[in-house]
Amino acid sequence: MQDEGIALYRRFLDGDEQALEALISLYRRGLLRFIYGYVHDEALAEDLLQETFVALYFRRTFKERGDASFKTYLYKVARNKSLNAIKKRKRKKEVSLEAITDDSPSQESELQAFVYGADAHETIEEKERRQAVQRALLRLKAEYREVIILRYFDDLSPERIAQITKRKTKQVYNLLARGKTALKEELKTEGVGYENG
Repeated sequence: MQDEGIALYRRFLDGDEQALEALISLYRRGLLRFIYGYVHDEALAEDLLQETFVALYFRRTFKERGDASFKTYLYKVARNKSLNAIKKRKRKKEVSLEAITDDSPSQESELQAFVYGADAHETIEEKERRQAVQRALLRLKAEYREVIILRYFDDLSPERIAQITKRKTKQVYNLLARGKTALKEELKTEGVGYENG
């Protein structure tokens, strides 16, 4: 199957600016969710998303190979930018006033609604369940959260996840298994039933 991202990227390299807009539209939501899973900061996630696409625009470093996936490449760039931002934040040891004063994890922002797929017509029960899943995901170890988001929210194969996270495929399968078990336990504390998947 032809990688839609590669086709759009080729058009962009040939000077089609609309192809870049199509690339952004195609990957924006998944990348934003992925980055937010690392940094837990809406503004920073948006900034890193923009930096990812700016890097794509100026560097143009993606090299086509037989097994190369443009989506995998883009997620690697986003992951590296996220990890660098986390390191930078730790070095600065910044504590935001919001983080100190706002201790209600159920308070939902527009970005979280967008990232986790909130629907204007969802029922109160669906909203509460989605928020419970969000809280449970945020309490997971970062490595579990990373692979679960990539697998079940962004629908990437374990092989692609291994490429993005620089792990062996077997490690990804192990992290997915452990992550699902941990998520199941966290969901129990939230009073939410678990559906195997």
